Amino acid sequence: MIKSITIHGLRGFGREHTINFAIPSGRQGSGLTILVGSNNTGKTTILEAIRSFNSPKDNPPSFSERKRNMKCENGKVHLKLQTDTDEIYTIDTISNGGSTTIMRKNGVQDDVWWDGPKTFVLQSRRFVEYEFNQSLMDRNDYVRNQQMNVHNRSSSIYEFNARLFKMQKNKEHFDKLLRQVLGYDLEWTIEQNDNGMYYLKLIVNGCTHSSEGLGDGIWSVFTICDALYDSEPHCTISIDEPELSLHPAYQKKIMALFNQYSKDRQIIINTHSPYFIDISSIVNGAFLYRTVKNNLGNIEVFLLSEESRKNLRGFLNNYNQPHTLGTEAKEIFFLEDKIIITEGQEDVIMYNKAAESVQLSLDGAFFGWGSGGASNITKIATILKDLGYKKVLAIFDGDKSDDKLKFEQDFPMYGCEIISAPDIRDKPEINKEFKEGMMTQGGCLKETYKDEMISLFQKINGYFNND
Repeated sequence: MIKSITIHGLRGFGREHTINFAIPSGRQGSGLTILVGSNNTGKTTILEAIRSFNSPKDNPPSFSERKRNMKCENGKVHLKLQTDTDEIYTIDTISNGGSTTIMRKNGVQDDVWWDGPKTFVLQSRRFVEYEFNQSLMDRNDYVRNQQMNVHNRSSSIYEFNARLFKMQKNKEHFDKLLRQVLGYDLEWTIEQNDNGMYYLKLIVNGCTHSSEGLGDGIWSVFTICDALYDSEPHCTISIDEPELSLHPAYQKKIMALFNQYSKDRQIIINTHSPYFIDISSIVNGAFLYRTVKNNLGNIEVFLLSEESRKNLRGFLNNYNQPHTLGTEAKEIFFLEDKIIITEGQEDVIMYNKAAESVQLSLDGAFFGWGSGGASNITKIATILKDLGYKKVLAIFDGDKSDDKLKFEQDFPMYGCEIISAPDIRDKPEINKEFKEGMMTQGGCLKETYKDEMISLFQKINGYFNND
C-alpha cells in the first residue's frame, strides 16, 4: 500500500507537495482517502502520479511537454512514492530535459529492482465499447496493460472486455456486489452476434436488451464494482469521480461499499459529491484533502487535521443537533471561499430574509444550517482553516461576546461580527414540562421500550419491502 506520494513538476504542481494516504486499521472507512476541490485543482493529477508507478520496468512512463510544469527547473518532473513498508520508488525526467524518465527503487537505478506496488486506477471517463472481442487476463496483468497502452485521461476504458469476461467467470461473486448497489438482481450474460463480436445481454422484466442500451449510470456501477470485487486485502484502489452518472441513492450505496472494503484495503477517491463525504469514516481514520490552485497557478494541498477529526467525533455524538453535519453541511468541502458561519439553523433563514428586506444580497455562502451553537463556530472554523479557506466570517448573537472574543483570538485571519440584540429574532418565554422519552438524554434506549422499538422497526421495514 502507499504511505505517501511526493509530486513536483507534474501539471499544476509547480511547488513540491507530499500527500500521505490513510492506511486501513480494520475499522470501517479507515483506509479511505478522499480528495475534494474545484475543477482543475490537481485531484486527477494526484491519481495520475500514482498510476505512473504501475509502469513495468521495461516501459517507464514519459511525460509530454504539456504535462510538465515549465515553471520548474527545465520543466523536470519528480515523483516519489513511499510504501507502508518504507520502500522508496522514484520517477524523474532526465536531467537535460525532455519526456524520458528514470525509475529507481531505494535510490538504485536497476531494472531488477523495479517491482513497485500496483494500483488499480479507475478513470473518470468510463465509456465502454458496446461490442468487443474476447479477452481474459488477471487483475495484475490488466493493471499493467492499462498503464502501458492508455493515456491517463482517455475517453474509454481500455480492454474492459477482459474484465467483463473475468466477471462472467466469477459471476456469483460479482453479482452479489452488484445487487448491494442496485438493490435487485440484474440478469446479464455475454453473448456473441453473427459478426463474431461479443456484447453484454441483459434481461429486464422478461425483455432482452443489448449493452448499447445500458445507461451510463449502470455502466459506472459495473466498473466500480469491478474495481472492488476481485481485490485482495492490502491492495490499493483509486477511483476518479465515482459519482459520475450515478443517482444519489446509488452514490450512497457505493460509499457504503467503500467504507466496507477500506477496512483492509486502501481506497483513494476524488469527488465533487457530498454523498462521498462520510464523517464516521473520517473519525475512524480516513484522510480528507482539499486541493486549491493559488494566484500563481500552483496547486496547494490541505489535509484535515487531527483536531478537526476530534471535533467531528463530537458532532456525531451531539444527538440534539443531528443536522449539523448533514448533506447541506457537507457542502462545506466543496464551497469556494467567502463562507458565513452562524450559530443556529434559524440564523441561516433569518439573515437571508433580512437581506431581502433591505434589498441587499450576501456575497458569501452560509455553512449548512448553522453550527449548532456558538461554541461550535470555532470547530467549524478549524475545519475551514485546515482545508485552506481564506475568507471566512462568523456572526455571533449579542449575548455571546465571550465566544466572539475567543474566536478573534483563535482565528485572527478570519472576520467576525456580533449583533446588538441577544438573538436574531424574538423568542417568547416558555416554561417546558419534563417529557419522558424512550431514550435517555445521552441516547441510550431504555429497557422497558426495547420490544416496542423492535416492533416499530419491523413495521417500517415491512412497509418499505412490501411490493
